[in-house]
Amino acid sequence: MGCGSSSGMPAAPGRSPLLLCAAGLAALSILGPACRTSTQVGLPAPRVRVIETAPLHIDRIYTSMAGPYDRTVVDTADLDWVTAFRSEVIDARTGRPMSDEYFCHSQLQLRNGYRLMLGATGIADVRFPDGFGMPVGQILGSLPDGDRMVTFLGMVLNNHQATIDRFARVRATLEYWTDEEVGDPPRLKKLYRANLIMAVEDLEAYTPDPGEQVNEDVTTHCVLVEGERTHWIVPPGRQVTRKRYRNVAPVDGTVHYGVVHLHNHAVSMSLTDVTAGRMLWRTDVVHEANRRQIQRIPVYSSAEGFPLLADHEYEIEVVYDNTSGGDVDAMAMMSLYYHPAGGENITYPRGPEG
Repeated sequence: MGCGSSSGMPAAPGRSPLLLCAAGLAALSILGPACRTSTQVGLPAPRVRVIETAPLHIDRIYTSMAGPYDRTVVDTADLDWVTAFRSEVIDARTGRPMSDEYFCHSQLQLRNGYRLMLGATGIADVRFPDGFGMPVGQILGSLPDGDRMVTFLGMVLNNHQATIDRFARVRATLEYWTDEEVGDPPRLKKLYRANLIMAVEDLEAYTPDPGEQVNEDVTTHCVLVEGERTHWIVPPGRQVTRKRYRNVAPVDGTVHYGVVHLHNHAVSMSLTDVTAGRMLWRTDVVHEANRRQIQRIPVYSSAEGFPLLADHEYEIEVVYDNTSGGDVDAMAMMSLYYHPAGGENITYPRGPEG
């Protein structure tokens, strides 16, 4: 038994990968010519660094979050301002790109577990608007000496080929500048990540309070995957889940970039400012024409941005439409990259978010 189904879209516009490092890590760190010319006045073309995982053996079906992965340490000596993070799966032997369907997710992660940047199925390319960057050097400098480390994790998946025997790597390409190149005062505006992840209630453990009205077309009471509230089962048909958040960011700011991580059969994810009574952003998943495989999930990118206020309540809503005829697994995560209104320095000392 899974979650109940939903009557429709909103009217308004298995396993966790965060495990210990696998043995035998391998990485490639390269400084090379930039992928593009900077549009920032007074800034040179961005530096480029390429990082790769060890070879990952794809030998059977691996659903999302259950595939082979690898983690390696990133050289952060001059990685002060990151402005782009692109991920791709490549053939381990030839180095040629493989289909995006083999890409589960990748992340730049602090030693304490906090993820600075995330790529996933349908969002392989994270590129901030011109004029914005993540101050990785400042973030690391605010942490204890023993925590000043960034790792790169890459995971593959395989939803469709039952018979396969290939070795792949996940490759990340970073574009960045040093503090010296950005200048003082900096010619880039700081962006920090806030994370909103859907967490549902276990259907079997859930008992409505006497007299409680349960909205029949929206449910957050689900069959969990391996007991994790952030991974659940979607039965055949449509399903809507919602979760509200307070204290999304420690200070007032504006969101200038946003991405979401969803599984196949996802339809959309949206963010609403409940306090203000308005939807701020909704992204609709683009699937391949001939099968239920995520092709692209449009990102939010704006130099103007929308407000993210510390004392407001926010709601995320996720719609799935399971047309497979059987149960499928689901998750949903929204990453918002915001600029503090007062220019404050933000740090992440407490470890994993969620």
